[in-house]
Amino acid sequence: MTALSDAAPDRASRTIVRRYYLAMSVPFLIDLVTSAVYVAIENDPFALLPMATVSAGFLLGGVGLGAYLLIRPVQRFLAGEIGFGEIEQRLASLPRHSALVVACLYAPMMALRLLSPRIGVTFGATIEVAAWIDTITTFFVVTSFNVVLTFFVVSAYLDQLCEHLFQYKKVNIGTFHGAFRRKVGVAVLFVSFAAIALLAGDIASYDGARLLREATVDVTASFVGAITIYYWISRALTRPITRLDHGMRRVADNDLTIRLPVTSDDEVGRATGGFNQMVEGLSERQYLRDTFGKYVSESVASAILDDKRRTGRAVATVADATLMFTDIEGFTGVSERLTPADTASILNTYLGTVVPAIQRHGGEVNSFIGDGLFASFNLPLPLEGHAAAALRAALDIQRALATVKFAGGVQLRTRVGINTGPVIGVTVGAADRLSYTLLGDAVNIASRVEQLNKHFGTLILATESTVRAGGAGLACVRLGETDVRGHQGNVVVYRIDPAA
Repeated sequence: MTALSDAAPDRASRTIVRRYYLAMSVPFLIDLVTSAVYVAIENDPFALLPMATVSAGFLLGGVGLGAYLLIRPVQRFLAGEIGFGEIEQRLASLPRHSALVVACLYAPMMALRLLSPRIGVTFGATIEVAAWIDTITTFFVVTSFNVVLTFFVVSAYLDQLCEHLFQYKKVNIGTFHGAFRRKVGVAVLFVSFAAIALLAGDIASYDGARLLREATVDVTASFVGAITIYYWISRALTRPITRLDHGMRRVADNDLTIRLPVTSDDEVGRATGGFNQMVEGLSERQYLRDTFGKYVSESVASAILDDKRRTGRAVATVADATLMFTDIEGFTGVSERLTPADTASILNTYLGTVVPAIQRHGGEVNSFIGDGLFASFNLPLPLEGHAAAALRAALDIQRALATVKFAGGVQLRTRVGINTGPVIGVTVGAADRLSYTLLGDAVNIASRVEQLNKHFGTLILATESTVRAGGAGLACVRLGETDVRGHQGNVVVYRIDPAA
């Protein structure tokens, strides 16, 4: 299985290397097509062989050797012989170096082809001597065309190569010395002026039938060349942008797993690298939010992470809220009979039942207190109808616990106390140890009301403020006024029927 899994990357690596040689053979193929068009228009088929022979010698031989020297470091990296740092600069400069190789070989080839008829070397073909202006114009335009074409063909190839390296080697270009505007500028200027320069050279050099033939050749070559170079320019320049746009759409859909290959050393490559860093930061932020949210409520975690002042504190907020305290009935006696492992298992199962019930109704668990917890509704997260939501959550807790099987066959019942009133949500603690909590008399009352369940023999007690705010339609019984330790005045409490 391992051998098969290793074979696929090796096969893909060999294929991607071979594609570079194909990319570097494009000037030869273009030259061959152009030569065929020329001899067809000139009606001189014997001229094709010497032209193709010269082209093959310079381009297939010379460019092939140059291509080998340029792609060899990449092969060595793919084989694991050298590190990515040793090839990164060469990789980023591959289009420029490839174009330079073609320029160094195509220029002398064109010079030989254009000047050989002047010294009587025709290789057995009938080749007319071109005027000097036409010769110079043709030399610069045709050489420039193949150099520009090679640059963009190899740029398109580099896009595939970098994608391959990113997929199989998890590496990306991190050096940016190119300029996107220069690439576009060169492409636009060449396409705009190449045909004009050729026609101007023809007009300045010939007249009559010769002018018509030369102009026909140049117009045909310019048309084919424009289509060819447009295809490769658009492929080289737009594919990285399209990939970046796709990546942004994925992030907009909240997919933070997306990472993109950096396939050029210009502004687009830099933007792609920045995109990856941005997504990495968002992913880390999401991880912090999710992990932090396991220790404090997710809304508090979000408020702290979103604080532009970077104080590490949630902004203090005053609001009416409904507070809930829960406590397991007789848990001390249960824990004494069980092993610590069973006790922890029971407590985790209990909390795994109670917490989701609270969250389903929009509540936030602020803290765990021994075998109980403290939850709030409407703070820190705004919640319409928070009193009714808290009452429904309390009933939901009781129904859920009645169906849960705990370790050791233990059956648990929990007592719930609920109160509604004004509180302040604030971050408290020392500089290196902080905690978000809710403060206020309403919190103290809710805690005491939960403890009153022992006195009344009930499971859910709620104060009059909670029942008035959200108890419509619930089966509740007024138990009367009672004294609450730490609170001035009595509090009216209601028993909420879990069976309702």
